Amino acid sequence: MKKIVIDLMGADDGMLPILQGAIRSLDAFPEIQIVVTGNETDIRKELPEDADLSRIEIIHAEDVITNDEPATCIFNGKDNSSMVRAIEALKKDNDCIGLLSAGNTGALLVGSTFRLGLTAGLKTPALSSSLQCINGKMVCLVDCGANVNCTAKDMANFALLGNAFARSMYQLEEPRVALLSVGREKGKGNPLALEAYALMEELPINFIGNAEGYDLINGYADVVVADGFAGNIMLKCVEGAGKAAMQIVREQQKAASSEDAAMYDSILEKLNDVFELNTRGGATFLGTKKPVVKMHGCATEETVVACVGQLLNLNAGGFDRHIADIQDIG
Repeated sequence: MKKIVIDLMGADDGMLPILQGAIRSLDAFPEIQIVVTGNETDIRKELPEDADLSRIEIIHAEDVITNDEPATCIFNGKDNSSMVRAIEALKKDNDCIGLLSAGNTGALLVGSTFRLGLTAGLKTPALSSSLQCINGKMVCLVDCGANVNCTAKDMANFALLGNAFARSMYQLEEPRVALLSVGREKGKGNPLALEAYALMEELPINFIGNAEGYDLINGYADVVVADGFAGNIMLKCVEGAGKAAMQIVREQQKAASSEDAAMYDSILEKLNDVFELNTRGGATFLGTKKPVVKMHGCATEETVVACVGQLLNLNAGGFDRHIADIQDIG
């Protein structure tokens, strides 16, 4: 069986929804076992009576890394934290294919980089988000916040990492890779974008040039590359626009006749499919020796199940093989 490591601590609503999602994932995916980290006494109290304990491994951790601690805290007396114990389990157990955590993003990134390690040749990992486009397809946005001060070589590596992700997750032979800029035309952008464009043209990928902000979820590309500063703003703009659109529809629905109720419900359902990220999975650190998925702090049971499925899809799609072929161009 494949093992999934789940750090139970650090979510906004505490341990319970993450644990409940982990238990639900055992029903959804009979081919897995789960390794959970946290306070063993508290975990056992919350386990349902019918839980299949033969498929659950508990690693006790007394400490928790909170979201207001600096990223470097993962090196300062946090060896007994749930996050560090989870990273150690992922690194040491060959049967473990990936890790989920809703905890401190910075600490998880630093810990994954230096405690788990990067794939040979890479110097900088990237954070990617998988978003649904309005045409039903998916797009990988990379980097979306891990590296706010990037070089052009970093962004070229992000293109390689995103390409590997899309090949595995979306099962595409030649994903369309684009660079986020202020215009589609070649020659548009700031000096960083222009230098990154020139490097990406030389990569062994299907680079289609620049993409503008409105191209992110219209299906124009399968991978959109950005520096972490612009990528994070882009991601949050999409989330905000989605929430605003749903709020507008709900307000209109209140004033609508009963005959129109079904129409508004259908519109909300479609908007929810595109913009509700909690049921789709989490952000994936690309470049680490094994996949690490960062769940949103407000993760629900459904988020955990979706993230387990995300790791299984990456594994089945040969992500480890695709990522191992990448050589840092810097």
